[in-house]
Parts: sequence; C-alpha cells; structure tokens
Amino acid sequence: MKSEEFQRKYQKVSDRLFAFLLRITGDLEEARELLQEAVLRGYRGRHTFRQEADFSTWLYRIAINIWKNQHIKSAREQDYLKQVRTVPERNTPTPEEIFGRREMGQELDRALEVLEEKYRIPLLLKHMEGFSYREIGKMLGIEENAARVRVYRARHAMRAILEEVSA
Repeated sequence: MKSEEFQRKYQKVSDRLFAFLLRITGDLEEARELLQEAVLRGYRGRHTFRQEADFSTWLYRIAINIWKNQHIKSAREQDYLKQVRTVPERNTPTPEEIFGRREMGQELDRALEVLEEKYRIPLLLKHMEGFSYREIGKMLGIEENAARVRVYRARHAMRAILEEVSA
C-alpha cells in the first residue's frame, strides 16, 4: 500500500478509532499515545496489509494489540491482586440522575470499567463501533462464534453490574 493510500484510509477511520481507544483506556492522553503508536506501526507495516481484509479491522487490531501488550506489562509491574476490579462506590442516585441521559452515560462508563477486558473490548467493538462478529473475531484473534459468545456474556454482565450500581 502506498503512503497516500494509507493516509486516505486512515483519515476515514481515525476519529472512530480514537473514540474507541478513549473508551477502553478511560484516559485522553493514553488514547492519544495508543492512536499514535498504532498509526506508526500501521504505516511501517502497510506493505503487510492484505487487500482482502478491511483496513479499519486491520488498524483496530494493531491498536488493540498495542493496548493489550501495555496492559499486560503494567499488570506485571503492579501487584495484580490489588487491582481486582470492584464496582465503584457511589451515593444513592437521585431521580434526576437515574433518568438523566448524561448520568446514564456515566453509569455505563463505570460499568464498562468494571467489565473484564475480554468482554469489554468485543462489546465496544460490536455496539459502539458497529463491527460484525466476524470482524471482531479477526481483530481479537478468536473465532467468530467466540466473539459472539463474548458479546453475549458482556451484555449479561453489564446488566448485572448496572443493577448492582443502581441498587
């Protein structure tokens, strides 16, 4: 793939990819760094891009792999047992918070933070990014059915987390 073609295809996917990275990291600066690294690696490896694959699927996979590698490295450096995810404490919500759209978004973000990585990423790819199960499977290096199962389990886990948070 030529440089100009890479740039054109990247422009089409950049905003969505950045928003996705922001959702999985929860940190603006980390998302920017991940996007920059993914683009750099993608550009350097553009000659390996197979035209039968979708460019966005390919670039998302690069970004996810970078994030996973950093996440694994970080977990090794820290005491993993201290990082057990729990539902964040919060005060009893007011009726305005329960029914407010902004607050619901915050509740969803909190629930996503609690959701295990192996479920959070496929859920976001399916429902926020609109990828098919097949594309998700390719990005994550799993079978299409495994992607479908992970999204299914993520939905159920999110429902349970949201019920617990709002209780």
